[in-house]
Amino acid sequence: MAISIVNPSDWDITAPVVAGRHAGMTIHDQHPFFRLLEIEPDSYIAPHSHSEAEIVVVLEGRMIFNGVWCEMGAVVHVPANEDYWHATGDERCVVGLIRPATSGKIRYAEEVAAR
Repeated sequence: MAISIVNPSDWDITAPVVAGRHAGMTIHDQHPFFRLLEIEPDSYIAPHSHSEAEIVVVLEGRMIFNGVWCEMGAVVHVPANEDYWHATGDERCVVGLIRPATSGKIRYAEEVAAR
């Protein structure tokens, strides 16, 4: 496996393929899964979890993560299957998203409440 270096000038963030997802750029698709995500201003993502643990690094802008403002440089660890939500204020936010194996599966909190 070759070393990957992606400078901000190399970011090629593309529109989401699926409605309701973030624009992004996949840097590596597995072991680890690594993707840049662009979260639009004034966005809210409802409580959900992923089957894989994840690390989120705020690279540009800022976001609210489970009620806590995370500034540029903030690092957030989320265990697998842990519900969380996030939002942005009046500016976009770019994050690096890393999962140890694959992109995993997403589960929205409403799915649990409906059972």
